Amino acid sequence: MTKPMKNRNDMFERLIRAARRIPEDPSSPYAFEKRIMAQIQSIRPVDAGTFWALGLWKATVPCLALMLCTTFWASLNGNADMVTSEELLASELQWTMAQPLQSLEETW
Repeated sequence: MTKPMKNRNDMFERLIRAARRIPEDPSSPYAFEKRIMAQIQSIRPVDAGTFWALGLWKATVPCLALMLCTTFWASLNGNADMVTSEELLASELQWTMAQPLQSLEETW
């Protein structure tokens, strides 16, 4: 039975020693290591903002479709309710605008 490794550095050192003992393969392509290192250096770090922007752009089509469907559905309700809703909206707007002024009159 093997002893448990005391720290990670020991484990990495053993792994590196074992890798160095493996004989080099003569069939590897010419300058293979240099090409791999060049590819690794050319990799750019991941930008989280790019993923957010891409996701938001993909969400625009469903949002626009939902907006158009809601607008179409609201226009199907007819004009009969629109008169009462306009009156209700006007009275609510008037009450909302006048309410702060009424509280000022009470304090004076």
